[in-house]
Amino acid sequence: MARHSKSGRIIEAYAERPIGSRRDLLDFIEALDEDEGIRIEGNVENHSNGGFIFVGYFRGSYCVSICDRIWSQKLRKHVAGGNDEWYYFDTAKETWAFCIKEAKHPIRAWLY
Repeated sequence: MARHSKSGRIIEAYAERPIGSRRDLLDFIEALDEDEGIRIEGNVENHSNGGFIFVGYFRGSYCVSICDRIWSQKLRKHVAGGNDEWYYFDTAKETWAFCIKEAKHPIRAWLY
C-alpha cells in the first residue's frame, strides 16, 4: 500500500522482502500467515507483461490470484492491474508447483 507524504512523495506502507530461490519460495509458502502474502512476477500468456501472481493463506487453504502487470508512469514501477483469475489449493506443495509453472524464470518474488 502506498501513502503520500506532505511533500507528495510516495511512502511504502509495508516492506517487501525478496525471495531468493525456488526452495525459499516453497519454504515461505509453507510458513505463510493469514496477514502475509507473496508476489511473484508471472509469465502468463493471457496477462499483460506476464502478470503478477499473488499467494495468500486463509482458513487452512491457499489462494492464488493472477492479474495483469501494468506499468505506472506516475509510480515508475509495475503495479497490479485487472483481468483477475483465482485458484485454490489445499497444500503448500500444490500451490508452489502451480506458481513455479506460471512464474517468470529466474524466479522474482517478494514476501509482504
